[in-house]
Amino acid sequence: MKRSKEAFKFTPELGERLRQLRFKAGVTQQELAVLMGRQGKGNHRLVGMLELGKVPYPSLGFVADYLRACRASFSDILDPLNAYTLQPTVLEQRGYKRVRSLAQRLSRNVAGAVEKYDHRIVRAKLTTEPVRKRLARVRAYARGQEAQRQLSRLVESEIAAAGLGSVSPAAVYLRVYARKLWRLVSRSKDNDKLRPKLEKLERWATDVSIQSHPLFPVLTARVKSAAAERPR
Repeated sequence: MKRSKEAFKFTPELGERLRQLRFKAGVTQQELAVLMGRQGKGNHRLVGMLELGKVPYPSLGFVADYLRACRASFSDILDPLNAYTLQPTVLEQRGYKRVRSLAQRLSRNVAGAVEKYDHRIVRAKLTTEPVRKRLARVRAYARGQEAQRQLSRLVESEIAAAGLGSVSPAAVYLRVYARKLWRLVSRSKDNDKLRPKLEKLERWATDVSIQSHPLFPVLTARVKSAAAERPR
């Protein structure tokens, strides 16, 4: 089986941990090789290479024999091993790298939202998602975030052009209305299900007295147009 670049490698830090255990045991590399039952020529050199982290894939048996010869145990090197095994899986790490690369091409606010969204979804899933599927989901979320920010700029522009104070009740309710309308028309694909939801939103707009506002039909038309142009 071919090892991936992200697979476990015996690091110099682990090698140094073993070397300290050998010092504690008070034996040389050659003496350790003998205690390991590996008296063959050059085995002490293999011990030295392991301690320098130059044996990236030592056998479990070799490490076990090393620890046994030092009167040590796997618990003496457990924390760096656990630090590795507690990392995301190789497939998840590849996904994180691809998502991070995608986020670097987005605006700062959207990039931050995208990475938080991706981490949240990965933690919530019980199985590892294929990288291609994960990226497709993240791209769709990024498009939605960009569209929402464009919508916000559009609404603020219309409110400013109408001369409404930014914190006036009409401006606040019109913002809420635009966001709710956007969510409905951009997410729903079934007109029969969408119609009663739009009617409910219009009743709410009437209750808060913005349906008669001159900006109401303008925002309605602009939001619906923006939702229709949004890439799916």
